[in-house]
Amino acid sequence: MKHFYILTALAFSALSASAQSTYQRVYNLLQTNCTASCHNTAGNADSLDLYGGGSAATVYNNLINVDPINAAALAKGQKVIMPGYPERSFLLRKCASADWDAAYSLDVTEENSMPKNQPSMEKEEIELIRQWIMYGAPQTGQVVSTQTLYNYYHVNGRPRIPVPPAPATGEGFQVHIGPIFLNPGEEIEFYKKEGIFNADAFEVNKLTCNINDDSHHFLLFGFVPGGQNQLAEGLRQVDVSNVFPDQTKYLVGWVDTDTTDLPDGTAYFLNQDAYLDLNYHTINYSQDSILAAEAYSNIYTQPSGTADKEMKSELVIYNPPALIIINNGNEQTFTGSKFEAGNPDNWNIWFLSTHTHKYGTSYNIYKRNANGSKGDIIYDGNYNRDYTFNQGYYDWQHPADRYFDPMETIEASKGIIHEAKYKISNPDEQAFVITFGLTTADEMMLIFMQYTVSEPIGINEAITAASTISAYPNPVSDVLNFSYELKESSTVAIDIYDISGKLVANLMNKTETPGKKFAQINTNAPGWTSGTYYVRLSVNGESVSKQIVKID
Repeated sequence: MKHFYILTALAFSALSASAQSTYQRVYNLLQTNCTASCHNTAGNADSLDLYGGGSAATVYNNLINVDPINAAALAKGQKVIMPGYPERSFLLRKCASADWDAAYSLDVTEENSMPKNQPSMEKEEIELIRQWIMYGAPQTGQVVSTQTLYNYYHVNGRPRIPVPPAPATGEGFQVHIGPIFLNPGEEIEFYKKEGIFNADAFEVNKLTCNINDDSHHFLLFGFVPGGQNQLAEGLRQVDVSNVFPDQTKYLVGWVDTDTTDLPDGTAYFLNQDAYLDLNYHTINYSQDSILAAEAYSNIYTQPSGTADKEMKSELVIYNPPALIIINNGNEQTFTGSKFEAGNPDNWNIWFLSTHTHKYGTSYNIYKRNANGSKGDIIYDGNYNRDYTFNQGYYDWQHPADRYFDPMETIEASKGIIHEAKYKISNPDEQAFVITFGLTTADEMMLIFMQYTVSEPIGINEAITAASTISAYPNPVSDVLNFSYELKESSTVAIDIYDISGKLVANLMNKTETPGKKFAQINTNAPGWTSGTYYVRLSVNGESVSKQIVKID
């Protein structure tokens, strides 16, 4: 077979100048390797048509989300090409060679690899198809440099990380992002929407992470219900405008290869047909070799109803526009907070960690007093990674991870305060001002927080005149309904707060007679945006709250 990269310098130059789309290159590969003897309408009516009458657009439609003819592949949930999912794309698995990537090997029911009766495609050619699929199989545009792929496989590629064993059948599953190819010194950050294809809801009680040594972080987010429909399949390059999408909620993250074992009796809850969002930020520190960056996470599951408490997670972010660090040789302090005014619940904090880039010199977290002042310190950023001793400085690349056993209980209405310090120490630093950004030349200020929620002891008993309020549907996109029952005549107030504690609406404040009660509010009215809110029902001065999520 003729290698499509071994060209004269003139031919290669002309090919580059033509700015061919990645799909056009994939189409050309299929024409060269697959249509002559098998996959054309004149050859075999029962096979996949990769000729399409000479039309690249027709072939594209014959590929994307089309069921494979092979019954075994179809039974496994594969498509000919499933955008965003190389491992579920049967055409790629048929083209894969044994010495390219063993993870794509076929079993006997899927028959032989292709091209039939010909040598396998070159590794960089197979890789081109994988990259195209991983980026969402776009019909236009270029998603990867063919020269970078050629150089990786033939000139200066660094070894890939080993594939960790996946959980045993019935114990969980594995998710994977990559390989993403970085040239020497290059830095990237991507998201990848990842469908789990789970028929039943389940709980997650353990997660592992395997990443390149060059990695900056690997984070897992879960989509809010319906949020996955608002974002395309495949890799999405991250910038400041889309770094924390409204459609997702943070679950767990790592800066190194590690394992997260949730405390006994706790778990993350994932619904049927769940989607995760994989966030990967890495840097190729090599000055002469290409990095194939990738990350794996094993997610261990148990049946719904096993755990007593749902584990919750938050990224607590200091307001990006306010993070302005001036190159004046002085240390600057920034202070943020997280609390939920009107929420009577407790946060039972299990884990805290922090995140800055290279200018960060200190990061502490405190309990917040009712008057907004700092209380007791619960996280000292000068501790070492395992939080076993105070090392005397803040290591921004390997910040301290603090686990609480027993958990640290904090009133949600009081919350926490986080305080970071920054200094531009090098007098020769080019930038005069450093602001919030994604690269290590910019800055960030955020904390990772994992916790369970519990009601204060006796809260339900305190409201003797009413049952706990119901709010539905939840999540809500337009009209939110409320129902509750009064056992006697009572003074009733219904207030709605956003996550910062700001009052969004006062729905009611009056005396009501006994019986079942109903109320409604239009969440499309002014003052509402997508996000988390708290509905507080007060009866004769005693309150309970209900968390709701507003979606567009």
